[in-house]
Amino acid sequence: MTERIASDEVAERIATLAEHLVGRDPAVGELLDWIDAFHRDGIGRLVELARQWRGEVFLDALATDPVVGPLLSAYGLGVGIDDLAARRAVQAALAEVRPYFHAHGGDMEVVAIEDGVVTLAVHGNCNGCTAAEATLATEVDTALRLHWVDFRRAELLPPDAPAHPPPVSGRLTTGLRIGRRE
Repeated sequence: MTERIASDEVAERIATLAEHLVGRDPAVGELLDWIDAFHRDGIGRLVELARQWRGEVFLDALATDPVVGPLLSAYGLGVGIDDLAARRAVQAALAEVRPYFHAHGGDMEVVAIEDGVVTLAVHGNCNGCTAAEATLATEVDTALRLHWVDFRRAELLPPDAPAHPPPVSGRLTTGLRIGRRE
């Protein structure tokens, strides 16, 4: 085939031909299932290898590719466009509140994003801080709701440091401008 066809047209043509052939010979259906299983396993292993080599940036790029993205999505592998958009929205929201954590000698890390739930871990002075849950419920939650339409809730991993009060500073304001976009 010398002409280029859009990937969505290719997928549609494959489905049409598969229906036609399966109608003539049921063994063709089994053959297509085996080919599908072979591709799913092979592509899945490629995605696993990319993740092992910390290839999230590579996988993000693949997810936005007009041919590879739908292929990964069809097999439920890699990062789909929706997942990529969610990660970007979460990172943008956390960039707004991160100065608050830094001002108190801490930081936060996204552990997981799944089904509208963002799981976070806090580090430094924030690990074990008795105000961490309150900060999550106010500042972090507000920022996430503003940036990500599918956000449901944020969860904080249990601290691995002993409980302690928040650090006291002369000034508790951080200059956060949550909710205002310029």
